[in-house]
Amino acid sequence: MLRDTLRLVRIPTVFSSLSNAYAGYWITGAYAPWSSLGLGLIAAGLYVMAGMALNDIADLEVDRVERPDRPLPSGAISLSAAWSLVLGMFGLALVLQWIANPASAWVGACLVAAIFLYNFGLKGTALGPFSMGLCRMLNLAAGMALNFSSPRVFLTQPPALYGALLSLGAYVALVTYLARDEVQGNSTARARFFLMGIAAWFAAWSAWAVTHFSWLSVIGFGVLVFHAWLLKGAVGGLRRDPTSPPATGRTVGALLRTLPVTDVLGMLAAGVAFWPWQGSLGHGHFVFPWALLGLAWMLPGRFIPRRFYAT
Repeated sequence: MLRDTLRLVRIPTVFSSLSNAYAGYWITGAYAPWSSLGLGLIAAGLYVMAGMALNDIADLEVDRVERPDRPLPSGAISLSAAWSLVLGMFGLALVLQWIANPASAWVGACLVAAIFLYNFGLKGTALGPFSMGLCRMLNLAAGMALNFSSPRVFLTQPPALYGALLSLGAYVALVTYLARDEVQGNSTARARFFLMGIAAWFAAWSAWAVTHFSWLSVIGFGVLVFHAWLLKGAVGGLRRDPTSPPATGRTVGALLRTLPVTDVLGMLAAGVAFWPWQGSLGHGHFVFPWALLGLAWMLPGRFIPRRFYAT
């Protein structure tokens, strides 16, 4: 039962969600107590697990045909139990965020609405990838709001904050776009569009590093090169065989495992925007060690047994 539950909630994806909350907390100054960060991290994990389980609920009829071994179509977990799990995790996440900071809970409520809208309204449409990108943006925003007195504070932030949100949203939208035909295999046109999109994403961050030159942006460019190196094998395979389902699956998996890198880049960009030597932190700390520590969120996904699929 535990193994099936972990499969239902896509346990490998939890760590990239924790990365979002972690990054958001540091991007906006880390003024809130560490206890608020802890509650925000737990809430972020609950949101992504609930969202993944809700995805399987929404896809139950499709999975009966394409993925009959998954927990719901195989009968390992009942539909009613899955619904109870989803609603319980959403509810607990909102309570924890409210305790941490009501501003974060308001963003969390928007996230819950966005997750339902994606799964039961927009997933199969052209807006599906953008909807999923919005979900991740809201997850990051909930971490940012841990330091805010009100959600209205979002309206007064510097461009770096919005850049971090848009970077994550664009990255996740591209992953979602590619993953849509993961089972049957993508068309050559779809794979090429994805490749152009991810190249543009890397180019935008490279342009930031060049136009906002500082020692933090140099570190950011190094992180960007490291990210490209991590994706090289999977993306190269997709280029060589764009219609292959295994090539698509490997690329999607690599993109998801390296998703915390987008959060790290957002943290470094916030550091450059607020104060080149101290980052956004007004307490005399430095942002770059905490940003580089954020890369550690990639590690659990590499060591979790392969039987726990992520996509």
